[in-house]
Amino acid sequence: MNFLDLFAQKLREKREQKKITQRELAERLNMCTRTVIEIEKCKSNPKFETVALISEEMDISLDGIVFHDRAPQTVAKCVLDYFAGKGEEESQRYIDLCMSADKLK
Repeated sequence: MNFLDLFAQKLREKREQKKITQRELAERLNMCTRTVIEIEKCKSNPKFETVALISEEMDISLDGIVFHDRAPQTVAKCVLDYFAGKGEEESQRYIDLCMSADKLK
């Protein structure tokens, strides 16, 4: 299963657990309901920013999905390697987002 399939599955689970409709989630995030529907059905390839907004709103850990098949101690290194050319501030912001989502689980 790829990242977007796992994300779609987790999104649907969290949304139903919180008793939020697709329309309500879309309204909270100021996006089209069709966007949420297509992500849940794995029919779209959303931008990273969209995935990050949804994951923050629904308390979904992106590192848990992206690195689901890796040992936990390698996650931070993988994230830093990925963001190596993008600057330390952006890397740290992503790590902080993932860590805060994990704490809310």
